[in-house]
Amino acid sequence: MHSPEEQPATEHRAEGRDGLSEQEGRAVRAAVAYYIEKKTMDAVARELQTSRATVSRLLARAREDGIVEIKVFQPGARASQLSARLASTYGVTPHVVPVTEEVSAQEKHARTAEAAARLLRDVVTSDAVLAVAWGTMVNAISSRLRPKAVTNCRVVQVNGMGNGTAVGVHYAYAMMDRYGHAFGANALQRPLPLFFDTPGLARALERDRLILQSTQLIQNADVFVFNVGTVSDGLPSAPHLYGNFLEDADFRLLQEDGAVGDIAATFFDADGETAPVRLNARTSGPDLEALRSIPRRICAVSGIHKITALHAALVGGHITDLVIDEQTADALLDTGAGPPAAATECCD
Repeated sequence: MHSPEEQPATEHRAEGRDGLSEQEGRAVRAAVAYYIEKKTMDAVARELQTSRATVSRLLARAREDGIVEIKVFQPGARASQLSARLASTYGVTPHVVPVTEEVSAQEKHARTAEAAARLLRDVVTSDAVLAVAWGTMVNAISSRLRPKAVTNCRVVQVNGMGNGTAVGVHYAYAMMDRYGHAFGANALQRPLPLFFDTPGLARALERDRLILQSTQLIQNADVFVFNVGTVSDGLPSAPHLYGNFLEDADFRLLQEDGAVGDIAATFFDADGETAPVRLNARTSGPDLEALRSIPRRICAVSGIHKITALHAALVGGHITDLVIDEQTADALLDTGAGPPAAATECCD
């Protein structure tokens, strides 16, 4: 004889008001109590006035009938797939940071900076030269670096700092000091404005002995860490900064020349080319073509508003290692580098 709770299902086909058989209803109640209310198997058995073995069978039935679906989220699985696609599409070494859609833009930015800091710590070795282009992301990376016991390292700043308004001067000094401290190195500053008043002045200062020394050190670096800036309708992503150096006529030039982004204040078009952008004749930014000889060019990016500029930089061959959050990587690959999102992300 079966106990009442163990009778075959065929003997319990009477349907309740919800259309479920008695056994189906019991499976639902068991599933809710166990999976949602987090009760123990013994507590569910007492509630249903049945045995623990019967509760186990009810839960198994709930899974088999689709009442309960169990999903296992593997944080690295999606990131691994995106890494493979990025490597195939752009020929870079990707480092995709796993995040979910619910994570805020600020948190994605922070996690990307943390991943870039770990990568940088791995690749910077004794006798290495590290070139640094200051900016919001690169500054965030500097705050997350842990000291590494290496010797004879040198850190050099790639882009200029400020001019009469002193914009960027203290910001760059503090950031470069953190990079120097992390690798036991003295940081070589680049005492130039972001932009010169005339191309002639830019060429003259580039011949200065101190500037030549830093330029040669940059071009012979082992590692270059940077982020990409964006340009939309001629307006750079940091107008509050560039507005101290550039005027409306300069923004019109950027628009006419098709500039879509910049690396260390050197602008490029949709093909990643710098030559068509006339404003580059006045920038203190690097010659991006000359930097192709740097073995590790690490770009850290977070935010879908970066997609157009990032795609161009990748197509132009300016990046060897890409540190990117999962959502931005997904958007880059799925949208085919469409126009920048209208919504403003947290950081540039």
